[in-house]
Amino acid sequence: MISYETYKILHIFTLFMVVSAMGGVVAEGRWIPNKTFKIVVGFLSFLVFVGGMGLIARLGFKHTEPFPLWVIVKITCWIILNLALVTLFRVEQKKFKGFCVWISVVAVFVAVYSAVTKLA
Repeated sequence: MISYETYKILHIFTLFMVVSAMGGVVAEGRWIPNKTFKIVVGFLSFLVFVGGMGLIARLGFKHTEPFPLWVIVKITCWIILNLALVTLFRVEQKKFKGFCVWISVVAVFVAVYSAVTKLA
């Protein structure tokens, strides 16, 4: 069985890697058109989700229980982060890329705030 701390490290580290990849996309690194880079970023985003679900399981939530509000907020923020990431890969205008980054920053902040305060 995987421990709570392992899931926490997986969740935080992969989130850091996804946000770093977003910075690389905004900086227009030469590796961005590479399909392998996009696949790796998608896999890292999936691992963020796996780590988060593992944390929820280690907190003692059962399969039949509905998620509390803070978990729903975090899942919504994860979806928003992924939509912004896909948009960053497809958009050329710098102004719109900056907007996507700000949306991502707000989504990550809201997700962290909801997890720390455990919104009811």
